[in-house]
Order: sequence, then structure tokens, then C-alpha cells
Amino acid sequence: MPTYDYKCEDHGYFELIQRVADHATGKCPTCEVSCKQVLTRAPMVPIEALADAGFPGALETSGNRMEKRHRAAGQDHTATAAKQAEMAQTSAYD
Repeated sequence: MPTYDYKCEDHGYFELIQRVADHATGKCPTCEVSCKQVLTRAPMVPIEALADAGFPGALETSGNRMEKRHRAAGQDHTATAAKQAEMAQTSAYD
């Protein structure tokens, strides 16, 4: 079940574990007053931290990955791109 953040006017922020189907109100664990859910953002993790943690390819761009795949398949990415540009240009004039 997900954890939701709430804010009590008197006691501040608290978290509750609730089902998704439950209403977006919770009771303060201190005063038991109904409180509204507070929308929060997901934590941001710097890409460098992922690379330091050992996640492979964390610092690669999608272009670099595509080029590696083409090389592994025995294709030259630059030649393929040039061929596609040539075909697009000739079909535009037909």
C-alpha cells in the first residue's frame, strides 16, 4: 500500500499508509482531527549518483546507446542516417 502525506494545522506533517481506494483524508495521530492530503513530488536522484551506485549506462544518452546497438549489429549508424536522409530528399522531389 502507498504512503500518503498529510498536514495537521496544529501538529504539522505526518504520513499514513492507506489503500488507493481510501478517501484523501486522514486523521492526525495526535489529535485525531481530519486532515487533507498534501501533494508531494517524488524524490529526485542525480544521474551521477546512479552511476556511482553502479547502474550500468546511467550517464549514456539515448543516441550513444543507439549507436552502440548499430555497431553491435554490424551497422554503421552514420551511414544509415545518411542513407535515410538521401531517401527522404529524393522522395520529396518525386
